[in-house]
Amino acid sequence: MTTLPKSLASALPSRERRCPSLELQDGRWLAAAKSGLCVFGTQASSGDETPTPEVFPWYDVARARWEAEGELFALEWVDPARTPLAGRTAGDPSDFMRQTSEYVNHSIVMHAQTETDAGTTITAWVRRGPDGLFSVLTADGPLGGTGQRAASALEASVREAVGLD
Repeated sequence: MTTLPKSLASALPSRERRCPSLELQDGRWLAAAKSGLCVFGTQASSGDETPTPEVFPWYDVARARWEAEGELFALEWVDPARTPLAGRTAGDPSDFMRQTSEYVNHSIVMHAQTETDAGTTITAWVRRGPDGLFSVLTADGPLGGTGQRAASALEASVREAVGLD
């Protein structure tokens, strides 16, 4: 298991300092903590100042994948407009990927997709957050009137399926 350097781990709550982590070749570190995905920028490993990770709740993460052949890591966000977090890895990512998958899957209650006639993919998610269940609706392209109606119907169906509204 790859673990955070002590200088970075000290920035996490004590119960999360040994969580699985992943080092990217550009110097960034990712930690799969129960509280969320902790991302330490490249400057954090320089040791010049106390590191502060950016923490993203697991319900913001759509999926993460690792390609062994090229040692490439990629994390996609629920919001398709947000730039994926990607890079080449250093070390064995198996523990990090296993823990990340567990946390992301735990936050997903349900999701469904449909495609409009124009080719836009619409995704409706019901996710688990600190205040309970909520829905998220995303589209990877433009939606006309018909697409808007399809999106609303898709979100209504996933909400109804889990008892929201």
